[in-house]
Amino acid sequence: MATNYIQQGDVIKLPVASGKTSGDPALVGKIPVVCLTDRDSDGNAECALKGVFDLPVTGADGSGDAAVSVGDIIYDDSGTLNVDSANGTEFGVALEAVASGATATINVRLKG
Repeated sequence: MATNYIQQGDVIKLPVASGKTSGDPALVGKIPVVCLTDRDSDGNAECALKGVFDLPVTGADGSGDAAVSVGDIIYDDSGTLNVDSANGTEFGVALEAVASGATATINVRLKG
């Protein structure tokens, strides 16, 4: 085995924004994660970098309301997950649909 191997890397302790709790989507820099634990007193949480999670997604893009279809790329747009590629950071892929203008909790596969 390689002597420089650290870990598999599917779950890593990372610094997350204040107020993040278990189940919350987050960006750590440009890395999309879902918190598996609440943020601790050091500002870190155990974070999943891979997987499928039920997350709230809004049917909107940079122009306004827009439906989300299965297979659409989901972006983190200042803390809101939607299909706004102009203003957001790529987060994952929608595995369910959301009606235009609606917000629904759907399966999202993380970008990792």
